[in-house]
Amino acid sequence: MYRILFFLALIFVPVTFGWWLFIPLALLAVYLIKLPYEIVLAGFLLDLFYYFGQGFWQGHTFTIFTLILIALALFLNQKIHWRKVI
Repeated sequence: MYRILFFLALIFVPVTFGWWLFIPLALLAVYLIKLPYEIVLAGFLLDLFYYFGQGFWQGHTFTIFTLILIALALFLNQKIHWRKVI
């Protein structure tokens, strides 16, 4: 239940208050949730909402950021003792 609420907040807070809030919320999601795969969907939806320019890297900024976060979380999964909060 909390994951769904955090996912909705991850979408609606940056849309309401600014794109830059997605970065700390995504980092918080990785910290609170062990492997939050739903942030990739949130990044994809925000890529559709915000326009940073043409090109692959500018057009998919949030999706690439979330994929890097997921890759880091998978890499550090065995090295760090994660306390699953949500």
